[in-house]
Amino acid sequence: MQTIRALLYGDDLPPVGTKVFAYFLEHRLIIDTMDISVEVADLVVSVGGFEHDELFLNWQGSTGEKWALKPYEARDIQMVIATAPLSLKPQLAKWHGRTQHIKLVWGAIAAILAFCVLSVLLLWWQYDRAISWVAEQIPVSTEEKMGNSVLEQLRSEGGLIESGVAVKTVQEIGAKLTKGSRYHYQWVIKTDKTLNAFALPGGVVVVHSALIEKASNANELAAVLAHEVQHIEQRHSLKSTINSLGWAALLTVTIGDVSAVAAVMAHQMGSMYFSRDLEDEADRLGFQALIRANIKPDGMVTFFQTMAKEEKGDAPAWVSSHPATLERIKTIQTLIEKEPCPPCKPLVFDWIQVQKAIVAK
Repeated sequence: MQTIRALLYGDDLPPVGTKVFAYFLEHRLIIDTMDISVEVADLVVSVGGFEHDELFLNWQGSTGEKWALKPYEARDIQMVIATAPLSLKPQLAKWHGRTQHIKLVWGAIAAILAFCVLSVLLLWWQYDRAISWVAEQIPVSTEEKMGNSVLEQLRSEGGLIESGVAVKTVQEIGAKLTKGSRYHYQWVIKTDKTLNAFALPGGVVVVHSALIEKASNANELAAVLAHEVQHIEQRHSLKSTINSLGWAALLTVTIGDVSAVAAVMAHQMGSMYFSRDLEDEADRLGFQALIRANIKPDGMVTFFQTMAKEEKGDAPAWVSSHPATLERIKTIQTLIEKEPCPPCKPLVFDWIQVQKAIVAK
């Protein structure tokens, strides 16, 4: 006779169960230490435990009380399976198949988790490429919705100039630089004493009034606009937004709720930082945009030179967010030497009138 170590549960027993010894005798289950005998036909097999690896033999007493016997360990479960009468085997076979299924499920879960961990590691390793890929999946319409939402936030804060001579000048120059673009550009001037300009995702360019006051001519303004336009055209602004807001915010934007992140974006855009590679790309492609528009590109050099001369202590905002100014001046000068543009002409605007319009505001 092979005994099975088990825990017995019953209405009048402790909740943690009582340790007993049991065995099968012909067509009966005998609980040796409790003097209980149960017909095998009355037993119902069930499964429990966190991993569904615990076996229970359940029955109901003659007076309605409920009983359950749980084999103590895995070897005791195997003893039940080995010594149970044939009439109980079908139920035990089902339990055995279920435990095998559970093992397969847990194995699959483990494999999925391992895949997720590996994916996260690969994402971290190729983070920039992942950001670029995600940005390319966002439709231009959604990107424009993001920019419009931030623009509305800026409007609510006040200080935007959206009409007048200065704005018209920015719009005319911008139209030359964005001909054939997939974006519908919007150009606004923000009353602000910091020398700055920034690009919002989707085609919104914001120029600080101080930058227009400080620029020597329209060509220098065009140089700044050409640079900022390329941050939009190459989706630098969108990628930086994804990076700074995080994946949860990105998911919110992707499903269409851009208002939830507009306020945060509005405060971040003015101080957005791009990598040196992205800044170089915006310079190079901005230079090409000036050439295509037949605008003399020397404004890129003279504006940077002016800003470099003024760097005392804290650099102006636009320069401090665009590092290595002197090196970039040399790069642009080299481009001008290598790619001369005979058709390119200086822009003709009444620049003093443009600057006076800003001061009047």
